[in-house]
Amino acid sequence: MSKTYRLQLSVSPVTCREADYTLGAIQRAWCTPSWANKQSLGHEILLLEVGHEAEIKLGESADWFVERIAAAIWQETGRFVRIAIDIAADEAVDGQLIILDEAAYWRIMQSFRLSSPRFHS
Repeated sequence: MSKTYRLQLSVSPVTCREADYTLGAIQRAWCTPSWANKQSLGHEILLLEVGHEAEIKLGESADWFVERIAAAIWQETGRFVRIAIDIAADEAVDGQLIILDEAAYWRIMQSFRLSSPRFHS
């Protein structure tokens, strides 16, 4: 049985174009978010905030889901951007805050580096 999760995700620093790429990556990897907010940080740099509640893939753990979404975002932007994800099972009161820094980027991208559609003919 699939499990429903609440997700709040923040990505920064991104350009307006990278924010759009990030939203597209989330849609392809999971679903269209319920809400998204692009907050200016100045000099055409944004903080992208996204929220949604939906099921994740059957048999997928929350940790694996977070890594899969992060890899999709990093592949789409083509570089490291800081990602903070607050994820909670729908019945949980509090979520788990996961901050993906540059060390996480290198670790996760080793596993996902060849999974991007741009690597397939």
